[in-house]
Amino acid sequence: MMHSGHGEQLEYILNTMSVGVALLDSSDFCIHYVNPYLQSLLAALWQPQDVVGRSIAELLPTTVHAALLPLLRQAASTGKRIELAEVPFEGFLEIRGRTYWRITIESRTTASPPEQLLITLEDITDAVRARLHIQAVHAISSALSGPGSLPLVLERILNVLQETFGSKRCAIILRDNSVPAIEPRLADLEESIPEQNGVLQSARVVAHLGLHAISQNWQAEIDDKILLATVAREHRTRIITDTNTTPQYIFPYLNHQGEPHRPGSVLCVPIFEPHADDPLAPGQSENAGSVVFGTIEVYHLRARGFPAEEVALLEQFAQQAALAIQNARVFRRIDRLARTASRNVRQKDNIMQAMPDGVIIFDPRWRIADVNQAARDLMGWKENVIGQSLQEAFGRSRAIWQQVPWRPEHIIEELEQRALTGTNDEIKLTGANGVAYTLQVSYTPIRDELGDIFAFIVIYHDVTEQVADRERIEAEVIARTTELKQRNQALQEAQEAQAITSARMAVLLERLPSGVILVSAENKHISVINRQAVELLQRLGAPLPPASNLDEALLRTIDQDCAQLLQALPMLGPAGSVIPYEEQPLAIALMQGRSSEAELHMQTSDGQALYLLVKAAPLRALDGSIESAILVLQDISRIKLLERAREDFFTTMAHELKTPLANIRAHLSALLAPDLHWTAEAQYDYLQTADQQVDRLVGMINHFLDASRIEAGALRLAREPILLAELIEDVQERLEALINSASCGLQIQMPEQLPAVYGDYELILSVLTNLLSNAFRYAPEGDAVQLLVEPIPEEQKQGPQCVKISVIDHGPGISQEQQSALFTRFSTFAALSRPSIDRPGQPEIARRQKATRWSPATGLGLYISRGIIEAHGSQLEVISSPGFGATFAFTLPVFRGKRRPVRAATPPNTALTEGE
Repeated sequence: MMHSGHGEQLEYILNTMSVGVALLDSSDFCIHYVNPYLQSLLAALWQPQDVVGRSIAELLPTTVHAALLPLLRQAASTGKRIELAEVPFEGFLEIRGRTYWRITIESRTTASPPEQLLITLEDITDAVRARLHIQAVHAISSALSGPGSLPLVLERILNVLQETFGSKRCAIILRDNSVPAIEPRLADLEESIPEQNGVLQSARVVAHLGLHAISQNWQAEIDDKILLATVAREHRTRIITDTNTTPQYIFPYLNHQGEPHRPGSVLCVPIFEPHADDPLAPGQSENAGSVVFGTIEVYHLRARGFPAEEVALLEQFAQQAALAIQNARVFRRIDRLARTASRNVRQKDNIMQAMPDGVIIFDPRWRIADVNQAARDLMGWKENVIGQSLQEAFGRSRAIWQQVPWRPEHIIEELEQRALTGTNDEIKLTGANGVAYTLQVSYTPIRDELGDIFAFIVIYHDVTEQVADRERIEAEVIARTTELKQRNQALQEAQEAQAITSARMAVLLERLPSGVILVSAENKHISVINRQAVELLQRLGAPLPPASNLDEALLRTIDQDCAQLLQALPMLGPAGSVIPYEEQPLAIALMQGRSSEAELHMQTSDGQALYLLVKAAPLRALDGSIESAILVLQDISRIKLLERAREDFFTTMAHELKTPLANIRAHLSALLAPDLHWTAEAQYDYLQTADQQVDRLVGMINHFLDASRIEAGALRLAREPILLAELIEDVQERLEALINSASCGLQIQMPEQLPAVYGDYELILSVLTNLLSNAFRYAPEGDAVQLLVEPIPEEQKQGPQCVKISVIDHGPGISQEQQSALFTRFSTFAALSRPSIDRPGQPEIARRQKATRWSPATGLGLYISRGIIEAHGSQLEVISSPGFGATFAFTLPVFRGKRRPVRAATPPNTALTEGE
């Protein structure tokens, strides 16, 4: 394929884009191309040496190949585009955790078979993780609305870890007395159990994935043997890439094929409780004011590192877990307050004020029963709003609601419906302090032992940062998607333009009558060549097999050394001397950077001279260096042959014109001589001879003019009904001298009843005269020339439609190669093949001189004859082979009008002479 600007743009895009692109053969799935980005991914995974030309079965692991192969077959067989979104992959667990990819497979039709499959891989891990994170935040936030949220939140945190990073083995470990007894399996962690001074606390697994059965209820004392004590002391995440280096720690056992195994690596993230004193922490870290009451731990069977993204996300989930535990405490205390309000009012107030979220408690009639300070600050309530209705309190609020999901006139009915259905809302408002917030609002009904609702709790959870992150990620995803779409469109347009350019170039090279070769300047190798160039080089004798299959020879010629091919061919210049390769146009273009042309020739293996017009021009790169050269080989052998025929013709014409002119001048000079006295009879003979030479001269000139008119398409026909018997009689009269002097006879076969034909009488007469003259000239001595006239009937009609006239001789015949040049203008075949004047049967000199219509062959007779017959709407056909004579035939249409009177004899109006 030739270099172009589109090809460079496409190559630049593929080399710089952060999307993997590969082209596969649709039949055997061998790789034709991979861009650098995909090459780097393959190298990071399996370190292949060179992927181009190799099958995907050789490169991909068995599991990956088994999953990909059906999709490739489906795309190749149906031709439909296949797109797989969010395909998880765990090949980069050590450096990135679980990654997600968008994979597209589509069939691409090329200029030459087979078709190809275009595969693109786009890394969408960040977008998927962001979506999963947002979903997890929503799921966790919605789970916080009920008193049983803690188990659900902890379970969802572990599920999100598995979905996002492929963490199949993980656990959440909490200290005893850290959470309320929400369900039986957490009953021992009830915060109301007082701690005993001097007794070591313990920790246990409260949620897990992938632990062995013996460790699912794992419990250990909080000392230096477990990571909880270490992270509680250091207040930071702890990573152990190889547990063999820390044998002092004990861990829950992992399940591996049913057997317990000690973890090979551990990631431990602390869960902080805000605004509490931690007896295990000295208070010197940035989280010195928080208590570590648990950890989220991720395990792997073997030693390995942990991606920073996984650590950061896990630390965010630890905050959610802390919030869930804290809200669980709130719900438990509110529930106790509702049942024993008189005893726990202070405790409820403390909890309400300690909550970072805004909390409003309504009675069953939606009057405010309590509100914490966070809610007061948010709404701008400075006065006491306890006991006010919801509408009245919100009417005094200085907060500006920008987006609410309920109708103001039916606010109580809609909020109660949301509380009963567990619906959560995301609203936007500007707080009393002028700050814009995005709040996650949950509505929870509080029931007594009988199931009656005695309060509603509305919690305003600040998710401004999370929503901002989500919106930023969504904007980035949209921008990235738009950018990728534009790149894909540009890539597709470049591919389409490249395909169109390649197709046009292929058609141009295929249709060019000249041979074209593109030669690299670096190594002189052929990069592009067309069929015509291969054929010419083969005719010159270049070793380009197979000679019987040009397409196969063309493929084998690609990447051959063009300089060596031309150096082995002895090319001759116009003077007949050998032209060395260094002086030929290709060498001049490659070495000197100049365009040039030369006319070269050489003898082919069959002894024929092959003339070539060789042109070459350099192609330069952007820096001006010679990158390659174009070599054009034009076969001008026919032009040379035509030039030689034209020269022969003009030589013959000059000679033929000179002879009658000399005769005329000699006779007139003799008559005008003052010292000579001629009798009247002698003067008449001289003048008659001069008149005959004038007729001959005029005939030859008209002959040449008729050839010019035929070539210009300006031959005029004087059509009339023609009686063939009369026509043949006139032919016999014109050829009487030739027939009498030849040792051959004329055999006429013609039915008695023949319809008249329609044509130009004199032109048809000249055609028959020429054909019969040629036949007599080549007929063997003692043989007869046949003139056959036969009507040709038309199918399903009465009477003939046309009449066929054939001239047949039994001479030496004409080969197929000679037939192809027989009707060309200035053809020298007649002159080169004409019998000698001494051959028996040729007219005698005297008879020849008296035959005014006879003239040596000039190569125009058959050319004019064919033009005359074609002007009549017919074809002059020749049937011949060497040794079996020749037959020239043509047809004339039958005249359908009224018969005209027999025409009077008129002088010929054409210069078509006998023997042409």
